[in-house]
Amino acid sequence: MAKKKIYRFKGTEGSSMDENLVKKWIQQHADHHETKAHFFGREIIHKILAQPGCQGIRMYHAIDDKGKKQIILVGANEKGDNMWPSSSPKPKGKLLKDGGGGNTAADSSAPCPPFCPGGGSGG
Repeated sequence: MAKKKIYRFKGTEGSSMDENLVKKWIQQHADHHETKAHFFGREIIHKILAQPGCQGIRMYHAIDDKGKKQIILVGANEKGDNMWPSSSPKPKGKLLKDGGGGNTAADSSAPCPPFCPGGGSGG
């Protein structure tokens, strides 16, 4: 029986990319999809990253109830477990926002188009 590989996130995952490669990959996607990008403000990103034990953000492609493509941001701990809004313990006697669990997941991004650089329809 194959042994399951155990990994740990350190918060250092990811790397920088060359501008030309970034633009090439973006264009390859734009050639086949109407939505080119989603913008999230720094406050919601900081709120997710500030969760105790959060090592980074996992981004999920999703479809909302109106059939529109969305991006959902969810914190992840060092084991790679999602930090769902309902997955953190409730302190006694306190009401918690964001799903009742204390963690935060994000949606409601500003999609491009129409919210594109320069106010236009492109990136």
